[in-house]
Amino acid sequence: MENRSHALLAGLFTLLLLAAAAAAAIWIGRDRVKTERYELVSSTPVNGLSAQSRVNYQGVQVGKVQSLELDARKPGLVRIYIDVRAGTPITEGTWGELAVQGVTGISYVELRDDGSSPARLQAANGEPAAIPLRPGLWDRLQARGGAIMFSIEQVAEQMAKVMSEANVQALHASMQNAVDLTATLKTASERLSPLLAKAGPMMDDVMATSREAGRMAREVSELAHGTQATIALLNAPDGPLRGAAGSLQNMSSAAAQLGSGTLPQVGRMADQIGVAAQSLARSAQRVEDTPQALLFGPPPARPGPGEPGFAGFGGAQ
Repeated sequence: MENRSHALLAGLFTLLLLAAAAAAAIWIGRDRVKTERYELVSSTPVNGLSAQSRVNYQGVQVGKVQSLELDARKPGLVRIYIDVRAGTPITEGTWGELAVQGVTGISYVELRDDGSSPARLQAANGEPAAIPLRPGLWDRLQARGGAIMFSIEQVAEQMAKVMSEANVQALHASMQNAVDLTATLKTASERLSPLLAKAGPMMDDVMATSREAGRMAREVSELAHGTQATIALLNAPDGPLRGAAGSLQNMSSAAAQLGSGTLPQVGRMADQIGVAAQSLARSAQRVEDTPQALLFGPPPARPGPGEPGFAGFGGAQ
C-alpha cells in the first residue's frame, strides 16, 4: 500500500514537472512583440503555406502567418491571417505574393510596396485590414504554362527542321570550307611574311620620299612666290617693262624721223653723187680722147653757122 502511494506521488510530481516545463517553454517562447493583424484573400492554391510560415516585407521578416481558413461564403477563396510587427509601413499601395523558399516547396508571404499610395492601411468595423494578394511567380508560370509549352513545342519543331539531314550536311560542308579557308589563309600569311618584313623599310623609303616631295613642293611654292614678285616688279609703273616699252616707242619715233627726214636727204645726196660720177666719167673720156688737153687745155670749139670761120657742114665731114 505504501509503495503504491509513493508511485502515485512520483507520477503526480512528474506530471506537474512536465506541465511546469511546458508552461515555462510557452511563456519563454511566446512573442512579446506587439503585432497587428491583416487579412489576405487568395483565389489560387496556397500549396506549401501553413501557420507559422514567415511573412517578409521587401525581403525583411516582419511577422508570421497566424492561420488559414476557407471562405464558406465564397467557395474557392482562402483567407490568410497574418500578424505583422507594429510599425511596419503597410500602406494602401502594399500587396502580397506567395513565394517559394528554395527547392523545399515551403511557401511564405512576401509583402511589396511600390510607393504609389503612401497612406497607411487602416482596419474598419473591427475586422483586420485586407491586403490584396497577387499571383506569385509560380502561379504566373502555371497560368502561362500552356502558352509556354506551346512555344517550347514550336521551338522543338524548328530545331528539328534546322537539324534535318540536308541542313546537317550543308553545315558540315560549310565547316569543311571554313577549315580549307583557314588553311589557305595560313599558307597566304606564311607567304606574305617576307613581304611584311620588307614593308617596314619600304614604308621608311616612302616616308623619306614624301618628306623630299614636301621639301620640293615648298621650294616650288617659294619659286612661285618669287616669280609672282618678279612679275609684279616688271609690271610696276616704273618697272623695266614700262621702261622697255618707252624705249621701243623712242626707237619707233627715231625710225619715223629717219624715214621722213634723213633718208630723203641721203637720196638726194646719192643723186648728186651719181651726177658727179657721170661728170667724172665724161671728163675721163675726154682725157682719154685728147690727153694733150691736160697740158694745153681743151681745143677751141668749132664755129657754128653764122660765126666767123664756119666752114660749112662739109668741113665738118
